[in-house]
Amino acid sequence: MDELDYKIIDLLRENSRKSNMEIARKFNISEGTVRKRIFNMVNSGIIKKFTVETSIYIEGIVLIKLDSRHATETLKVLKAIYADIYEFSGSIDVAVRIIRSTIDDLNREVDKIRDLSGVINTDTMIRLK
Repeated sequence: MDELDYKIIDLLRENSRKSNMEIARKFNISEGTVRKRIFNMVNSGIIKKFTVETSIYIEGIVLIKLDSRHATETLKVLKAIYADIYEFSGSIDVAVRIIRSTIDDLNREVDKIRDLSGVINTDTMIRLK
């Protein structure tokens, strides 16, 4: 997946009924490109289903401290997985924004980050509504 795939997914998360043509116009690409990318994401299991999202969801910001010896490699892995990622200078190296449907799903995602080689520590902020 590349950044365009993540952007397409973000638009579909906002409104899964958005047409391929609307998405194509948004990113100044062809409708066929959108259709092919969505088809590939469905076939590879990245998009599992198109569904209705309720107003119930959990948004978290995961603050990550990296081992400086492995920071470059770990950062590459994080960038490949997450669309919303921010680098810092200071006591925190990276922040990742994660949206999931339940707190358990969010916690599972944080556990995946903690399991990455090069991650020393994480702190998670949960958005309150």
